Amino acid sequence: MKNIDMLFLDYANDKNLTEAEKEITYFLIQKKLAGETLSIRAAANDLFVSTATIIRLCKKLGFSGYSEFIYNLNLKVTKMLDQEVEYVDSIHQPLIDAVSSFKQNYKQTIDSLDETSIELFLAQINENKMIYFYGAGFSTLFSSYFAKKLELFGYYVSNSTTSDSRAIFLNNIQKYKLLIAFSRSGETAKVLEKVQIAKDKGVKTILFTGNNKSSTAKIADIVFTVLDPTIESQQEFEVTSFESNMFMLIDLLLIVAIKRGIVKEY
Repeated sequence: MKNIDMLFLDYANDKNLTEAEKEITYFLIQKKLAGETLSIRAAANDLFVSTATIIRLCKKLGFSGYSEFIYNLNLKVTKMLDQEVEYVDSIHQPLIDAVSSFKQNYKQTIDSLDETSIELFLAQINENKMIYFYGAGFSTLFSSYFAKKLELFGYYVSNSTTSDSRAIFLNNIQKYKLLIAFSRSGETAKVLEKVQIAKDKGVKTILFTGNNKSSTAKIADIVFTVLDPTIESQQEFEVTSFESNMFMLIDLLLIVAIKRGIVKEY
């Protein structure tokens, strides 16, 4: 409902106004919302009615006269507009703050990228058209996304999670020469175990993480780190830029691979 309609109903409800009185009330509210304050004579002239008609209407609305009605109307309009500004700010400001934070975190992630690591990564996906992916918890979203992307580009991929047994992993990993793992903390025991097994079997390992000082990062051959705002608090379920920035990092690496002619779009 529009502001003008809400104010009109507030004043006119149960007052048994005539059509002419409704038109006058609506007109006065409209002028106030437009930022205009008319004298009673100016209002009467614009409405082609007498000042006495307007005064009778104001009394019918429960006021002593025109001045009291306008004063009350001004208070209501001011409060209504202030509430609108507060409501917009309550949505707009958090959005601005979040976008600023996401951009800053993304920039730090990209600025910290090691070009040597990117070259090594490109060399690995150029040499290996069969890739094993592994992720735990929410990180399975990243491994599934990356695996599906490469599958569309003609790669043969397997995507495993912590729900698969150690025996299944041991059986499958022997077919591959490259493991790409995802672990936000880098301390998930099952991820650490699988990366160690892969290394022991001569499989190259690439880790995407939020913690480049983690146990898994220390043993992986190539590490890509996405800035994790929760690294200190360990509040991994907090909504942050980590997830969206991880997806963007994956796409950036794929774009570079496409530009190099390593990955071919169909």
